[in-house]
Amino acid sequence: MKPRKYQFNNSCLTIIFGDITESKAEVIVSSDDTGITMGGGISGCLRRKGGEIIRLDAQRKLPASVGDVVVSTSGTLEFQKYIFHCLTLSYEKKYDLEAKLAMSVDMQTYILQHSIDKCFTLLHALDINSIAFPCIGAGAAHFPIERVAEIMADSISSNLSKTYKPFNVELYLYDRNHRLNEIDYIDMFEHFAIKSAFAQHKKTTDMELLNEDSDAKVVRDVPIPKRDEMTHQVFISYARKDVEKVNIIRKILEEKSVDYWIDKEGIYSGVNYKEVIVDAIDKAKVVIFVSSANSNASINVIRELGYAVKQKKTIIPIVLDDAQYAKSIRLDIADIDQIEYSEISSGGAKLISSLTYALQVK
Repeated sequence: MKPRKYQFNNSCLTIIFGDITESKAEVIVSSDDTGITMGGGISGCLRRKGGEIIRLDAQRKLPASVGDVVVSTSGTLEFQKYIFHCLTLSYEKKYDLEAKLAMSVDMQTYILQHSIDKCFTLLHALDINSIAFPCIGAGAAHFPIERVAEIMADSISSNLSKTYKPFNVELYLYDRNHRLNEIDYIDMFEHFAIKSAFAQHKKTTDMELLNEDSDAKVVRDVPIPKRDEMTHQVFISYARKDVEKVNIIRKILEEKSVDYWIDKEGIYSGVNYKEVIVDAIDKAKVVIFVSSANSNASINVIRELGYAVKQKKTIIPIVLDDAQYAKSIRLDIADIDQIEYSEISSGGAKLISSLTYALQVK
């Protein structure tokens, strides 16, 4: 069967009928139990081909829960940098077929969506551009292939549609028992075709509607939040071009239940700037400044930082690259301790510590 290709913004997804262990992607995804035993199926093949070190390294990262993703070495595999282990079933129930078949649709959906979202979060954090997925959960976990096809199509398409970073994604279909034909995957093909067409249409429409500020997005008809409804303590100032890395920062804040404000779609950066952004900065106790070549060239970010300094807000700079601060804010924040993005992508402990101190002082 010939590979099928689908375009999502600047990314390409290829459905391949074959053995995932032959992939040249930087990451191969494997399904396993919460003990990461790598005893059979794709995980067993990867262990035999890449060595016992893969299993041993993965097990050092335990404990982990169903739905989590554990990152390990790729052992002696030639092309891969990492193996992502998606945990689709409990170690205690791995031999309990009745328990597997009784798993609810909602639980299967959660496991698939959460693990795929986590894989893409890791791709951004580790600066990886290519990944190979199997049909997650369709093996030992006994997820119905129809459900796997639908949810994986939705989740992968959703992640690729939200970024303009170029990813090369492979989805391997491999029927070891030769029971399935190409027609059995028609639902998956149709899902990806529809999602791809929609993503390309949206990309074209957004490009046509972009205003003169290259850092702003399309202004959409959304409710304008009122100042007295704002409950956040942290405001994030950033350039839209850095959104993938900013999403890692947001995830860390969410995991620690830190209430933050972010103009994530650029919808308030134009005509509503004074009414909303200024209120949001006033309400915040701390402003996280995501510093990069993009943000230091953005007039909106410079305005936000200038206003935050004027209002005597605590500024926490997170540095993405070697770009100098813009001249108009350099004197105001040059002596503030920076946090390197590498620290954020490896857990964010320094950020949370700095935030905790700043919020207590305030």
